[in-house]
Amino acid sequence: MPVWTPRPDKVQFPAFDLKNFCYNFSMINKNETVVICEKPSQARNIRAAIGDNFGKILPAQGHLLRLEMPEEINPAWSRWNYDILIPENRRFNYRPSEGGGKDARLRDIEIALKSAKSVIIATDCDREGEGIGRELLLYHNFDGEILRAMFSAEDKKTLTKAFNNLKPAADYDRLYEAFYARAAVDKACNLTLTRVVTVRFKKPGAKGAIGVGRVMSPTLAIVCRRQREIEAFETRPFYEITMKLAGDKGKVAVHFRPKGDGRIYEEHEALALVDAAKVWQGPLKVVCEEKKQAPPKFFDLPTLQKEAGKKGFTASRTLEVAQSLYEKHKIITYPRAAVRSLPEVMIPDAQSLLDQLKKMPHLSQIPLATAVIRKGRPGYFSDKALEGESHHALIPNLAVAEYFPVLYERLDEDHRTLFDLITRSYIEGVGEDNVYDQTTLTAEVLSGAKPYSFSEIGKITRQEGWKGLFPKSDKDAKGKKADKDVTLAPINDGDIMTSEGAKSALKKTTPPKPYGEGDLINAMQNAWKFVDNEAERERLKMAKGIGTPATRDQIIENLKQKCFEIKRKKIYATRYGMRLFELLETNLPEIVDPGATARMELFLDSIQLGENSADEVFDQAIERLRNMVDQIQNSYRSTELTKNHPPSDKMLGFARRLAAEKNIPLPPAAMVDFAVCRLFIDNNVEAAPEDGSPTQRQLGYARTLEKQIGDVIPEETLKSAETLRLWIDQAKVKAPPRLASEKQMIWVTKLVGQGEAAPAGYPEKVTADAASQFLDKAFNKNKPGGGQGPVN
Repeated sequence: MPVWTPRPDKVQFPAFDLKNFCYNFSMINKNETVVICEKPSQARNIRAAIGDNFGKILPAQGHLLRLEMPEEINPAWSRWNYDILIPENRRFNYRPSEGGGKDARLRDIEIALKSAKSVIIATDCDREGEGIGRELLLYHNFDGEILRAMFSAEDKKTLTKAFNNLKPAADYDRLYEAFYARAAVDKACNLTLTRVVTVRFKKPGAKGAIGVGRVMSPTLAIVCRRQREIEAFETRPFYEITMKLAGDKGKVAVHFRPKGDGRIYEEHEALALVDAAKVWQGPLKVVCEEKKQAPPKFFDLPTLQKEAGKKGFTASRTLEVAQSLYEKHKIITYPRAAVRSLPEVMIPDAQSLLDQLKKMPHLSQIPLATAVIRKGRPGYFSDKALEGESHHALIPNLAVAEYFPVLYERLDEDHRTLFDLITRSYIEGVGEDNVYDQTTLTAEVLSGAKPYSFSEIGKITRQEGWKGLFPKSDKDAKGKKADKDVTLAPINDGDIMTSEGAKSALKKTTPPKPYGEGDLINAMQNAWKFVDNEAERERLKMAKGIGTPATRDQIIENLKQKCFEIKRKKIYATRYGMRLFELLETNLPEIVDPGATARMELFLDSIQLGENSADEVFDQAIERLRNMVDQIQNSYRSTELTKNHPPSDKMLGFARRLAAEKNIPLPPAAMVDFAVCRLFIDNNVEAAPEDGSPTQRQLGYARTLEKQIGDVIPEETLKSAETLRLWIDQAKVKAPPRLASEKQMIWVTKLVGQGEAAPAGYPEKVTADAASQFLDKAFNKNKPGGGQGPVN
């Protein structure tokens, strides 16, 4: 079987003879035409829709071809070194993929193409699908007429329309060029960097490669940096002040609740402000304004994955179910959407889709009669927003709308859950604005010549709009209190108010939360947020983040094999993952910079828009690669990947307290190994209730403190984990030191009898903390040497 060798022409990438891609609109002869699909299920759907009217339908099986490996280009590259792995002519050739029956499908297509005069590419209508079709024709040197069927759903009506409106494949040349350039850049960068980093940093005699990837490595960095933030986070107490005001028109409470550096962290400052607020009198500033809030835009795949993640779906499971809704049930449009807008040509159908959805029994009471159309680039129906895109937003499939009730009944629970999310997104997207009146009351209080702004915000809904289309709960999907109206006294701007008292409330800062899969997908999508330069942040907002909607779930799944672990639906870096990140951060910071990868993604996307040629983009990527290889060669030979990654002092302290409270020994390895310490905590700490109430462990500890200090815990405090935590923090200051448990003392006595120096207070007044430190030190000292070997 021949290997396609691209022509040396640089006008196209790889070089195209444009005469091969012109559609002359001649009558199609089905006996001389081949229809190439992406997969067997797609072939079945097309065959059911059009029969053999357009020729023989042959399915691929994803990519039947792959780009050649380094040793296939140059036998000398079978040995790993610092070489840049690109062919001399800067073109990777194609080779057959192995396994899974792909060779038989490739052979069927080869035989059919020998006698064909026309080919219709009917793969998925995105960059990847274009590549699957085009690479087969290039590999087999097909020189006949090439047409393209473009569709966004796989029902009979949509497919029939697509085949009756075939396009010349030349219209989509840039789509293929974008595919090939991305594949070539990934091939060159990922293989070269993996080899170079492995050669440079792997310990002699260790097995396996150190995997590095253009998208994989910055994704790992996102999780590791968040984990590092959490571990290093130090809780700080701060104060919020409430002042009660009274005037001729009524009473109101206003609050000093700034964020970040504006908070009051010192008690003396809080006390002084409370004193000043108690005697305050003056005019109240009142600002009233009408506010409008448009609904969220329609779903793209990342947004769907984020919302589904709140319901327990992994990113890969979300895509799997969405793909089934598209291919098997045909009830939604193409799921791997990268944009959140619809084409303006779909505006006339917006009302019809809404009406059909409302015929479903569980949606029949939706209080929306007329679809609201928002046009233009900021809008939801926007041709401008779709420039350079192959697919529009993900919505229910209008072509089968009359069968929605029947199709819905056939769905299992997961499929219904996802379809309900997509349905809700569409209905809210054509819903009316949420309109409300907002009143902001502000009082300026001077304390020590410094002004402090106290405020309260009132809200009266005038039109619920999209927010009132579906049932509400007391809390939203994130567990926060739902948005409710707040009615204030009818106070006018400038009314004189007098303080009736003020008080402070002690609060504590909280660390950032670990990423869930949906959160991580969202972070990858919005990689511009990891860039500090404001001008560049704005520019990178035009990029679609790092990776593509169709590949991000697989990137996460690959990282789970060695670098990620999942605990309570949250993502944590493994010991190996954290060490790999630290190695790359020290020696190759660019590869773990999401912003740098987003810049490259924006450059790759420019091919499809016609702003840059694929050659220009490829050359730029290879120049970047050369710089990174030079940087690695000249870097310090770090051994970070073979060292243990210890837990932070804060993390270890928590593990010690947990061990003492549960009367169990802390594993000696937990003192030096982050992964062991994390596992100990995860296995022994009680999960927090979803409603925000205290855990049984927290309640038990609070009751113990209550007895020790003689104070009664207020009933309101017992309802919230946060308020109870603040009470515990204050009570611990008053409580006497907790004595060691009986089990701890058994070990302490045994070790002292063996010659260990007794801890303070021995034998009757040893505290739990002193016992923990004594046992940790003794066990670690007596532990046999060796430990774990290097991780590669």
